[in-house]
Amino acid sequence: MANVFLQFMLRELKWDVRRKIRDFVVGMIPKPVRKIVGLILIIFGVVAMFGTWTAAMFGYIGEVIFMIGFFVSIASIGWGVALLRHKG
Repeated sequence: MANVFLQFMLRELKWDVRRKIRDFVVGMIPKPVRKIVGLILIIFGVVAMFGTWTAAMFGYIGEVIFMIGFFVSIASIGWGVALLRHKG
């Protein structure tokens, strides 16, 4: 039982350290720049997703390129949202 609790605490500690590092790095960016970059990343992600889906629908790109474009667009939207939601 103690081993399970220790593993849980170490996992939580690892996530807590990652969260603190991420908050510190994002907090170093000034707020107006964070908002502009966040909006640009969200817009880029939406456009990339729409373009990737459209190109895949008409058969212009292969499956691997579609997956790469999809993951890039999701990551871009995620980073944009993270920058816009940061309190600091």
